[in-house]
Parts: sequence; C-alpha cells; structure tokens
Amino acid sequence: MMPATMNESHVKGKISMAVRHHIKVLVIDDDPSVCKTVGMLLEDHGYRPKTFTDAQKACEHAGDESYQIAMVDIRMPQLDGVEVIERLKAIDDRMCIIVMTAYPNLETATETMRRGTCDYIPKPFKQEELIEALDRACQKLGLIYTDETELNRLIGQRIRAERLRQNLTLRQLSDRTDLTTSQLSQVELGKNAASVWALARISNSLGLRLATLLDGL
Repeated sequence: MMPATMNESHVKGKISMAVRHHIKVLVIDDDPSVCKTVGMLLEDHGYRPKTFTDAQKACEHAGDESYQIAMVDIRMPQLDGVEVIERLKAIDDRMCIIVMTAYPNLETATETMRRGTCDYIPKPFKQEELIEALDRACQKLGLIYTDETELNRLIGQRIRAERLRQNLTLRQLSDRTDLTTSQLSQVELGKNAASVWALARISNSLGLRLATLLDGL
C-alpha cells in the first residue's frame, strides 16, 4: 500500500479548542508505516486512536470495545476493505467509517458509500485532509464540543458585542437582568461560566433568543 503523505513534524500542543480526547478512532491498514503515521497524527490532534495492520484482529477487537469512527484501507490481504466495512457496521451501525485508498475510482467510492461509509480519502493524502475528514465525521455524529474555557470566552464576546451594538452600558444591562455589573463583567470577559438562568436573562434583555446567543458554539 502507498503510505500517506504527511508532514514529518507533527505540531504537538496546537490542538484547536474543540474537545476530542473522548473520541476513539479505529485505524485499519496493512501498511505499518501508515498506521504509525496516522496514529501519531490523531494523537497530536487529541483523538484516541487504536491501529491494526491485521483486519481480522481489528474486527474482533471492535466487537469487544466500541469506537465512534473507523478509518479503513480498502485493499488489504487478509480481508477486503468492503467486507471489513460490513463487519464493522454489523457490530455498530452508528460507527462512522472513513475509507482510505491508493486506488481511487468512482465504482469503489460508490460501493463503499452504499455500504454506509461517511467519507472517502484517496492516498496519498495531506494531514489537513485527514483531520478535516475526521472533524466532518465528528460534527456529523455530534461528538466535537468546545473547550469550557473557550466556550465561556466566546459567549462573553457575543454578549459584549451585542451590548455595545445596542449602546448599552453594563449598568443598563444590570438593571434589565438583576445581575450585578461585576457579574456581567466577569461573564463578558469569559472568566466565569454563567448559569443557564443568567444567560437566559441576558439574552432576553438583549432581545435575543438563548438559542441564537449560543448558535454555533
């Protein structure tokens, strides 16, 4: 199998604010170098990968331990990739499967998609393409969520921007919400996590639905 094209230096610590450490990814490829490289890349981006060069053992393992996502090479000597996909979907139909192949063609893509895969990546691939495919799968499954500190910052940023857009002072917003100016300031700075009750009071006072305030976060 052709190894994936990756940058030799993995940028450790530069993980986005999305939380991924709870997401388990099964990587199945008969090429040990691909398994090693992909495994390291996923770890660098906060995922929890488990790699297998033996497709049969991978399927047996998947029956004992649950995975949200699987990355499967389509051509392997022990088991055909399509058969691996069928076995994994039989174990857990909710599992999102990403196909990796050095021999991309429309027929293969159509066949694997028909059997329930959620994405298809031709080899050699860039690391950005791989991570983007994983992130798409996670978003589809609703697995990625924002780090709490970053979430507080983003909410505070939205509240402050809307307050300033309406030319309201902290004192005026305080009068509308029955929250102190100190409490509101801490929320806007992202230093304190506001309760749902407090966020509802703030959003209502700004003429927004709470869902609108939190949309996309």
